[in-house]
Amino acid sequence: MTLDDIVQFSGQTAEDVRQWQELGLVPKGDEFGAEELERIGLVSFAARRGIPPEEMARYCAEHGDWLDVFVRWAIPSGQGTAYDRDELARRAELDPDTFAKLMAAAGLRDRQYGYEDDLEAVRLIATALKFGFPLQPLLQIARVMSDSLGRVSEAMVRLFHVHVHEQFRAQGLSGPELMAATENLADPMSELVDPLVMYLHRKAWERANREDMILHLLEEAAPPSAEPGEIVRTILFVDLSSFTPLTEAMGDAAAARIVERFSDMVRDTAADCDGQVLKQIGDEFMLVFPDPQRAVSFGVGIQRAAAAEPRFPALRIGAQSGSILYREGDYVGANVNLAARVTSAAARNQFLVTDAVHQAVELEGINFHGVGSRSLKGVSEAVELYEVRTGDGRTLRAADPVCGMELDEETSEARLAWEGRPLLFCSENCLRRFLESPDRYDVGPMEDGNAHE
Repeated sequence: MTLDDIVQFSGQTAEDVRQWQELGLVPKGDEFGAEELERIGLVSFAARRGIPPEEMARYCAEHGDWLDVFVRWAIPSGQGTAYDRDELARRAELDPDTFAKLMAAAGLRDRQYGYEDDLEAVRLIATALKFGFPLQPLLQIARVMSDSLGRVSEAMVRLFHVHVHEQFRAQGLSGPELMAATENLADPMSELVDPLVMYLHRKAWERANREDMILHLLEEAAPPSAEPGEIVRTILFVDLSSFTPLTEAMGDAAAARIVERFSDMVRDTAADCDGQVLKQIGDEFMLVFPDPQRAVSFGVGIQRAAAAEPRFPALRIGAQSGSILYREGDYVGANVNLAARVTSAAARNQFLVTDAVHQAVELEGINFHGVGSRSLKGVSEAVELYEVRTGDGRTLRAADPVCGMELDEETSEARLAWEGRPLLFCSENCLRRFLESPDRYDVGPMEDGNAHE
């Protein structure tokens, strides 16, 4: 490629390219290839993030040519010729507008060029269109894959950086020695990524097709929906009721460890109840179940799992069942919103459901206690709610008034007699915080002994 070609592909000026060559970030010369193109892209990306080329050059001088690592991971093996966007669209026999939509859906809106593997991927999509697959659902698939694999890739890279590279730094490595130690582990590990991703995709594909089999069997009982993607499911949300004060009192790292444990509990319990974890935002999980019975079984199960922990925050759970729309790997609609609002209405250790769930569930040992009609934010009419109870006499533990952690006499680390009642704390730190400003914290109503369900 010539300098003019590089300018066209990269979107940078000739002056910038020459300056970066002088800084040693891009090899000098008038002939350019894929390596130079990727180096220019990396320097440009860093500059947009506030790191000037001069700083990158200084870093390379101290640590060695560390850009080479990222260039090798950016260029596919045997990539061949580089093409601009117009040429990619032309060779794939796609009109520019459709090509632009596909690139945007795939998270490649700012990608101004591509290689042979990019062309092959675009041709696969073009083939699907030729077979008659509609464009809009194809765009949805591209967005879901881009978003999901983006999270996968980010997790792999970030966790490697934190648990490998940063550990080498903690051991005192720096400069070229640090980069060499990181590369010695990163290079062989990177060869495991594609096979592992493909394996996990096949297993996920198997699970998705089992669910599709059920859809085929059930669709005979109902006429086709007028709205594509409309199905009946039970949506459930669950979160930690005191996560904000817990984070403030215990710190981000300790709170993150609790969320990690909570995540394991949610996923294990969901697997036992045919539930699917749709998303996790902080300490909140959204799950979908085939029917209300499985959702209620999950809710009761996750409550018991949390109660079995020596110390754990209280949970809030809410569920609604009804028609929802499947869009881009997610579910949307009024019933999803209602399930979220029901969860927000739940108190500590409370599992609330709507009448649609209450009417559909008959499980041994499960009782429903009406809590009345509630006005929920964003819902036009009041909603009749029911609390799910097990009647198993489970003891509700005391709550640390500072962090909200549930504990008992055996698991508490500090105690205080306050206004004629005992208060339990998970740590001396929480006790100190309480004594510094007791008016900030709600110690709850006066009770005789522990509460029982």
